[in-house]
Order: sequence, then structure tokens, then C-alpha cells
Amino acid sequence: MILQTDADPADFSKAGNHAAVAPAFAQKFGRQPLPITDPAATINDLIFARMIDPEWTALERKLVDKVTAKEEALRLFPGLRIAPTLATIDMAETPSPADLFDRLSGFIGTDAIAKPAQASGGTVFLHHVAGPSDLAALHALATTDYTSVMREMQYAGLPRRVIVEALIPTADGLPPDDYKFHCINGEPLLCQIDHARFGEPWGRIFRVPGFEPMDGDDGLAWPDSLQRPDPQQIEAMIAAARALSAPFDYVRVDLYNGLDGIYFGELTFTPSASLGIAPSRHGSHRVSPTHRLFSRILMDALRTTAR
Repeated sequence: MILQTDADPADFSKAGNHAAVAPAFAQKFGRQPLPITDPAATINDLIFARMIDPEWTALERKLVDKVTAKEEALRLFPGLRIAPTLATIDMAETPSPADLFDRLSGFIGTDAIAKPAQASGGTVFLHHVAGPSDLAALHALATTDYTSVMREMQYAGLPRRVIVEALIPTADGLPPDDYKFHCINGEPLLCQIDHARFGEPWGRIFRVPGFEPMDGDDGLAWPDSLQRPDPQQIEAMIAAARALSAPFDYVRVDLYNGLDGIYFGELTFTPSASLGIAPSRHGSHRVSPTHRLFSRILMDALRTTAR
């Protein structure tokens, strides 16, 4: 959904972006964003400052485009597995959900996924698609100037495409668990595991490398349906996260624990567009002691390992 503010929608300067999205930040946290030099600044303030800045490197922009990210990820960590790309669809030539359905017809009903290449979210499992209406949300997101949503400027000007990928293999045939490593200056410090995309959603944050709960008082428990990764898998994921995050001061490295190895997911430079909150028994919609601990771990590391 495009933000509705008094800011100039055509002004994508840092000041213009701040004016556009600071109201959403203030609504979420009850205050204005702080400069990252402020001792009270949280990880949310850091992400806010990153996303509204128009200056992003060529490498960062390649890594947020889901078409080009795979090649860059393999260059940074050659041993990583990559979900095969089955097709890319130029949305400039795909004016409607019906056109998108036609262009995806060879993959409908198969174990493949489709997602926008220049935006976050919007993944569609094509096995469940019955008609164009099931692709309406994907089409809308894939044809949107994603920088207009929350002024995440790393997406500015990227080609608007849908990428079709083979589903990552798992033992039960369900989507793989998502391991989201929060990394500071090339060192993975925390990992959020997200489980059961089609069941009861569950997420919890763990410390790296031991994978003990970050906050023992977060009120969360390991679900019976989640298979714990073995030490070899953990070691492989940490090695991948370390290599992929090495060029950056802060990035979230998303990996999947597939049946036949560790798969690249994506690199996320501005998680939840600065509005995310660590999961706990309080939920993930308001600040809790768990979120304050999460932020403090990352910000303390950023300040003590600054390059």
C-alpha cells in the first residue's frame, strides 16, 4: 500500500523520504526516528536511516534484485545452493493478471513459486493457483515502484520482473524453514527461525553460534513440528552468512535448510522497512523486553566493531 502523507510523492531525496515515512515510524514506536549516533537509537532507527538514503552501491542493488542476486551470492560464497530459475517475466509486457496467468501457464499446478524480483514479499506457490485472481496481488506488487511503498531506496529503478523458481526440496514436501541471520560487519550474531508457512506461524530468535534462545524469558517454545538443525548444518549456515555479509556493516542473510543442503534466500538490508519487532509472547507488533535485547545486541556490536 502506498503511503498517504503530506510529503511530495516525487521527492526521493533523503529529506523527502524522511518526511514521507517518519509518520509511519512515529505511529509504530510513539516517537520520531533518532540519528544512529544517538545512544538511544535502536536497530529500527538504523534501518530507517539506511532505507531513506538514496546512495546504495552497485553490489547492494544487485543483491536485492532476485534475478541478479543469485550470481552475486555464488560469487561471495561459491558452495551455496541456489533454487533454479525457471523463468523471468518482464512486467512491462504483462499488463494484467490474466496476462501473467497466461505466461505462467506452463508452471501452474507444479511445485514452483513466483515472486516479484524488485520487491519484498508477494511469493505465490503455483501449485495452488487456479486462475488470474490468484495472481492479482503478485501482479500489483511486481508492477509497483516499490520505493513508493516505504522509500526503501535500494529498490529504486530496478527492472519490474517476476521470477519463477523451483521449490526447494524438503523431507516433507512443505516449504523449508527460513533462517534469518542478523549480521554486523560480517559476523552473524542472531538468527530468527521462521517455521510453518502453511501452519501456525512460529518464529524465535537464537544466539549464534550456539543457537540457544536469545531471550530465555521470551515465552516461546520449540514446536514439535520443527526439526532442529544438526551441528553440521548450523556450521554450514553460519559460514554462508559470514561470507555473504562480509562487505556490509548490517544485513540480514536469509537462508533455507533444504533436504540436500543450505540454500540462498535473499539479503535483506532494511528488514520490515524499519518497523519490525522481535517475536515474543507479546507478539511481534509492539516493543517488548525481547525486542529491546535484540536491538541492544546488534547496536552494541555495530558501535564496537565500526569499520
